Amino acid sequence: MFVEKELQRASLQAIKALDQKDIMVLFPAFKPNAVTRLVLKKPKTESSIRKIWIPKTLAYILLEYRKSQDSLKRILGSEYYDHNLVVALPNGRPCEERLITEAFQRLREQCGLPMVAFHSLRHSSATYKLKLNKGDIKATQGIPRQIW
Repeated sequence: MFVEKELQRASLQAIKALDQKDIMVLFPAFKPNAVTRLVLKKPKTESSIRKIWIPKTLAYILLEYRKSQDSLKRILGSEYYDHNLVVALPNGRPCEERLITEAFQRLREQCGLPMVAFHSLRHSSATYKLKLNKGDIKATQGIPRQIW
């Protein structure tokens, strides 16, 4: 996968001050008198534009998710906000980080799991990869390169 854009909530004042510099999509406001908007923008640094490795199982999950999005597009017609996003709300609107974090917290509480930040799962992934590779750090580091 390639990371070439990032979703961010920005104040209207900042958007205006920057003259929409590096903003690719300015999403419509869904509440009257909103003082912030979601934007799809260029990442802050050139090094943020990169290839990332995703497990094959996640790729299959995303393909299935895309099929369900296509079905929703057909059902909702013009009421589906199609921005060609990988992760979107059922009506096609962007799904910002706050919503994912809240859903993760609810799931964690329902399952009785310890308090952990969503981002911390990255570290768990590395730990499990090390276990699968019997502690071979080079093999664990090489996993992304095998897919590319």
